[in-house]
Amino acid sequence: MINESLLQPDTPSALDICNAALSKIGEAPLDALIANESTASRLCVLHYHPARRETLCMARWTFATTQTTLNSVSAQAPNSLTPYQFTLPADCLRVLDVECTEWKMQGRRIHASRAPLPMSYIADIEDAEQFDPLFMDALATRLAEKLAMPLTGNQSLRQNLHQEFHKIILPQAATVNAVQSFSNDSHPLLDLLRKIKSPACPEECE
Repeated sequence: MINESLLQPDTPSALDICNAALSKIGEAPLDALIANESTASRLCVLHYHPARRETLCMARWTFATTQTTLNSVSAQAPNSLTPYQFTLPADCLRVLDVECTEWKMQGRRIHASRAPLPMSYIADIEDAEQFDPLFMDALATRLAEKLAMPLTGNQSLRQNLHQEFHKIILPQAATVNAVQSFSNDSHPLLDLLRKIKSPACPEECE
């Protein structure tokens, strides 16, 4: 039986994710993330946020998906297919959907044929309490891949973590996120499974 008095509050943090990454490469956990402490601590501080942003960009994470409507900041020549320009939100890491027939990106701006411009995007979420468990595991694996060589010098370990991240952990997490972003009655994967499992209904049951 688990002694509940020994359990810590279940509030994930960047330190928890860094320690999960260190455990994947056989390193001891940290007590705190301090840039001028141990080599492991310095490397975690260096690589954590780049790994977090990279992992956020790699799937349509539901917890990080944000909708907004952009207002035009300037207009080009009237005869252009995309006369309106919009500046992306400061926390936008990846544009997902733009409600417009004609649009393109140039740098941190969107050029579009309509204004205002509804869109959805992946936001730069830093608060670990908002992360879902599958994202945290993916982030820990991505971070472990970055830490493997400088902390262990083991190239095979780094390659194994790279394969695990790209071929197992990230695809599984992305699939779960795709399913939960739809209702039980509307997701196309579930519709296909129902057709496979259920025989065609005879005319008299219709």
